[in-house]
Amino acid sequence: MPVPNSSSAFPKSIKTCLLPLLLWLLALAPAHAQSTVVKEDSMAVDTTVAHDDSYRLEVGYTTLSSISGQVRQVFDTRPLAEELPDIVENLKAIQYTLKQKGEVVDIKQLQMCQLMLVTLQEQLADWRTELAQAHTQLAAMQARLKTIAPPPPRIANADATTLALERSDSALLARQQRIGGLLAKRFLKVKQLQTQVAASYIQGMELQDEVGDQLRRYSRTSTKLSYPPLWEAESTPAPPADPKARKAGQYRREIINYYFANNWDNWAYMALIGLVFYGWVSFNYRRVRRQDLVLTEPFHYLRPGPIAATLVVMFSLAPALELHPPPVYLAVLQLLLLVALTAVFARSWPRRLFLYWLGMVAFFVWLSITNANATTGLGARWGLLGLNALAVAVGALLLWKLRDTLAQMRFLIPISWLFIGLNGLAIICNVVGRLSLAKMFSTAAIFGLTQGIGLGVFIELFTEAFHLQILCSRGSEGGTAAFDYDKIEPQLMRLLTVLSGVLWLMVFTSNLNVYNAVYGFFDQALTAPHTLGSTVFTFGNILLFFLILYVSALLQRYIGYFFGEVGDDNSDARKRGSWLVALRLLLVLVGFALATAATGLPLSKIAIVFGALSVGIGLGLQSIVNNLVSGIILIFERPFHVGDFIEVAGKSGRVQDIGIRSSKLTSVTGSEIIVPNGDLLSNHVINWTRTNDHIRVDLILKMTPGTDDLQTTLQKARELIQEEIKTSPYTMHNLPPEILLSSINGQVYELKVLFWITNIRQEQLTKSEILSGIYRRFTAEGLQLG
Repeated sequence: MPVPNSSSAFPKSIKTCLLPLLLWLLALAPAHAQSTVVKEDSMAVDTTVAHDDSYRLEVGYTTLSSISGQVRQVFDTRPLAEELPDIVENLKAIQYTLKQKGEVVDIKQLQMCQLMLVTLQEQLADWRTELAQAHTQLAAMQARLKTIAPPPPRIANADATTLALERSDSALLARQQRIGGLLAKRFLKVKQLQTQVAASYIQGMELQDEVGDQLRRYSRTSTKLSYPPLWEAESTPAPPADPKARKAGQYRREIINYYFANNWDNWAYMALIGLVFYGWVSFNYRRVRRQDLVLTEPFHYLRPGPIAATLVVMFSLAPALELHPPPVYLAVLQLLLLVALTAVFARSWPRRLFLYWLGMVAFFVWLSITNANATTGLGARWGLLGLNALAVAVGALLLWKLRDTLAQMRFLIPISWLFIGLNGLAIICNVVGRLSLAKMFSTAAIFGLTQGIGLGVFIELFTEAFHLQILCSRGSEGGTAAFDYDKIEPQLMRLLTVLSGVLWLMVFTSNLNVYNAVYGFFDQALTAPHTLGSTVFTFGNILLFFLILYVSALLQRYIGYFFGEVGDDNSDARKRGSWLVALRLLLVLVGFALATAATGLPLSKIAIVFGALSVGIGLGLQSIVNNLVSGIILIFERPFHVGDFIEVAGKSGRVQDIGIRSSKLTSVTGSEIIVPNGDLLSNHVINWTRTNDHIRVDLILKMTPGTDDLQTTLQKARELIQEEIKTSPYTMHNLPPEILLSSINGQVYELKVLFWITNIRQEQLTKSEILSGIYRRFTAEGLQLG
């Protein structure tokens, strides 16, 4: 029986059932695969969304942290908010003061208001700039705050990750709202302050215009007839008390207090000047006590413990610290200066002269108070007239009784005449009805005289302090002998007089109400730019260039006087000579550098100048440059010091000064020898006192024979000569003299005596005294000199 085929072993019906099943499975596989891909894709989308949320939160928190940190750095408005009411109150005070127009224009009050307004406007302008910057910064922060993306909507039944994101979004939103509120509050505060500051700034500008108008009206009307002449004026009853007078006075005090509160640095500088002067003088007086120095000529004004003198120096120089001095500031300074001068004169002037001074001080105060009174009644005018007439008499008495004292203060005599003349003008102006001019002239006369007296005493105090410095420096170096101070004093007095004259003119022109005009004229003339080719310059820079060079030249010339160097033979400056020359050179170099910088020229222009200078050096300035460079080499090489006795090029003398270009020698005959430094460096220099002042000298003695023989005579002569040399205080006793028989000429013996002396500068004196002593001893012993 045949075996059936395997392929045919399955029934046909089974094949028929399996085939559709396989086809269904094949169709189902792609669908299942597609559902898997979709599921994976959906999972990838969820991961990306979670990553975006984390990045959004990170950016949001970073932005909020940055804004929070920047808010703290924005302009702090709290100090401004605290100070702005004071400025508003001061503006109100100035406005009220300007409305209170008295019968006599108070020019000093107008000047004070003008100065205060300048200060207030500068402060308000600074605040406006800072508030504008704060406004811009806050607006930028608000714009950045709006860039933070809001959180997306969340679905219900979220998982743990979604819930964590929701909590982070809530925290971010709360912080955003908090910082947004803070920004809005700061922004609103800045806007409010901007409005208030702008309003105050505009008010200040209007007040400045008002003050300027009143000052211009004063300038136009001060010379016009403002009141009837005194012989036509009628007596008017006193006006009723103004209830606003107290308020006006209060506002004036607020203005004055504000000025002093905002210009405390002037008083700090004055205190620094006083401390320096007091310390300088007190230190030198302590040196006097330590060195047991005797001041043969006591100083007129300077005393130990110079408190009053220090106050005079402070209040005399104070106007230089304020280029636009307010009148009330000057009035306070003048009062303090009078008190300080009274304290100085109480210890310096005779009793009778001091009583005259006290009377003048009382009169000055009385006249100042009268000038400050704004009333214009007939009684006030007659009172001012009487005081001005009395001031003329006081000025004449001042010239008569104190003429010798004033003559010592240089320029006080012309100032006294000016005081008399201005009071005379005040009388005339008062009589013809120009009361404003009368009070201005009277005030300028008082302040001009008191400031002049203060500056005159300041000059005397500074010259005496300088004199004391030289005395102490000489005493510390052993040079206690007297010296000629007269050759130093005129130059110092001339410099101080010029300085004092400038300070006096500042005060005087301020009281005459012409200071601003004069200052503006010179400021315009000196700062106006001028063009020469491609170079822009100002006359002020040129003037400053020469002024700095002049001052540096004066300093390097007279700096040695501070260390007791006055050029006399008793000044032992050997130890300080080299470094003093180095200091002089440093002053010249620094002065030249500052002067060059003061010109304002660019470096390229300065290089051209130095290039032209180098050409000039190559053509004709070789010797000058050679001497300058040689002076620098001498400073550091130091082959000799000041005080050494040297010989160079056949000239000998004591080194008196080592300069930058040349040095000065003093010969034994007293003449001064100027030697260029190039010759000192290129020639052979013999320094007799490099290590010490010893020098060996010789004496030639001729003797005639006596009754004794030659040997006995020579022995006796040697003993007498040795005894005389040993008794001299100028010889060195540790080195025995050498006595030699140099020649015999018939009946004459010639002896050569060699011995050492301690000081080369006393060579001739020592030889003279020893020769005289030898003659006396020989005569007593019967020996004869030929």
